[in-house]
Amino acid sequence: VVQGTKGRNRNMTDLEVYGGAAVLGAVSGMRSMAAPAIVSRLAHNGLLPLEGSQIKFLGHQRSAKTMALMAAGEMVADKLPFIPNRTAVFPLIARVASGALSGTAFVKARKGSVALGALIGSLAAVGASYGAYKVRKAVGEKLHVPDPIVAVAEDALVAACGFALL
Repeated sequence: VVQGTKGRNRNMTDLEVYGGAAVLGAVSGMRSMAAPAIVSRLAHNGLLPLEGSQIKFLGHQRSAKTMALMAAGEMVADKLPFIPNRTAVFPLIARVASGALSGTAFVKARKGSVALGALIGSLAAVGASYGAYKVRKAVGEKLHVPDPIVAVAEDALVAACGFALL
């Protein structure tokens, strides 16, 4: 259920539910810890009911705080020159797992297909990992902007996606 126009509650459509899983997957592709941090915050605030599920831990206050700190740390670390490419095997696997977990949680709370939520979240994470990487490099090269500046713009896009889901 989401807040509709004029304060009325309405059920989410399948497009909104699975679209939310895709957005979270894409966020995972850009910043692997951001999507779980968003999901954890939503669950903690009661906006994603996960009680009684195997992933209810996402709604605990400590989980929300820990994941927010991890997401902030990742945003800082992303600007460092020695951080591996997001499309390298280990970072990509972490992004796929993050997208799958986040997509699963979002869809589970909305009574959708958990398997489909995980699939959509993980595929969106892969697509966004490669897509954001290529866009980030192209923008830096074409506009002659240092990579950390382009990375901050990517952080802003991640934050905007989180606010859109709220």
